[in-house]
Formats: sequence, C-alpha cells, structure tokens
Amino acid sequence: MKKSNELRNLVVAALIVALEVVTVRLLPLSYYLPPGNFTVRVSLQTVWYALAGWILGPGWAMGAAMTGDVLGTMLNATGNGVFFPGYTVTAAMTGLCFGFFLYTRKPTLLRTLLSVTTHSLVVSLPLTAYWGSVTGLYNGFWVPFWAALPWRAALVLPYTLAVYALQKALGKTKL
Repeated sequence: MKKSNELRNLVVAALIVALEVVTVRLLPLSYYLPPGNFTVRVSLQTVWYALAGWILGPGWAMGAAMTGDVLGTMLNATGNGVFFPGYTVTAAMTGLCFGFFLYTRKPTLLRTLLSVTTHSLVVSLPLTAYWGSVTGLYNGFWVPFWAALPWRAALVLPYTLAVYALQKALGKTKL
C-alpha cells in the first residue's frame, strides 16, 4: 500500500472515530429503546462504522470501530463508564462486517440493506445479548435477545437508508 493511501486512511479513520465519539458519546444523540431493562441504542454509530467499512475496508474499519469504542468508553458520557472488552469485539466485528459487504463495491440499496441486516441481526444483537449475560447486566441470553429483536429489526430500514444516502452523496467526491 502506498504511504499516501495509508495517510489518507488514517485521516479518514480518525475523522470517523471523532464523529462516532462526538455524536454517540458526548452529544445527546443516542436514544435507548424501549425504556426498561432491555434496551436498544439508537445512534449514528452504525452509520459511521458502515461508512468506515465502505471507504476504508475491513481492517481499517475494525481499527476505527475498536478505537471509537475504547475512546468513547474513556470519555463516557453515557452508560456506566466501565470498559468491557467484549463490546470492543462487537465493534471490531461490526467494522469487519461492513468492510466485507461494502468495500470496493458500488453502493446499491440491496448491498447496503444486506450489510445493515447482517450487522444488526447476526452480529450485534446476539453478541450484545451474550456480553450482557456474561457481565451480569442481563439474567441470561434469550430474554434480552428476544426483547431487542423487534427493535433491531425495525431499525434496519432507517439505518440502511441513512447509510445509502451518505454513500450516494459521498460517492461523488474523491475520498
């Protein structure tokens, strides 16, 4: 890889990490649904990690997602401020998922829908329920899994449309 590409990737990754930390952790742009013990966070995090996967590829997107997770936990304005590496693994898998589906491919609505669906329902939902049961946040795996499933499924379309719109808008630039 050329040094200019590495520098470009580093700058874009840093920008995505900054956007993720500011919009998800420091500004009140995250909402938790439904109120109660089993929650689903609605935030721009999925959008930023999808853009990282599309622009940078799986490896860089994994690094950006992991960095955003660790830095966001350190600056934590939401949650309990306790670092747990399992959630960083989930962030890494998110970057890998979006990089696998979107990198070096022309943006299509179907490909974006498949990437967001895979991330939301195959990667993030089961891992979040599992890590919650491991840490004692949830009492078991299946109750939070089934409680969060309808909310995660409902968020697939809005996330898909947001990512696709940004891909189309950014596709006209030379990133």
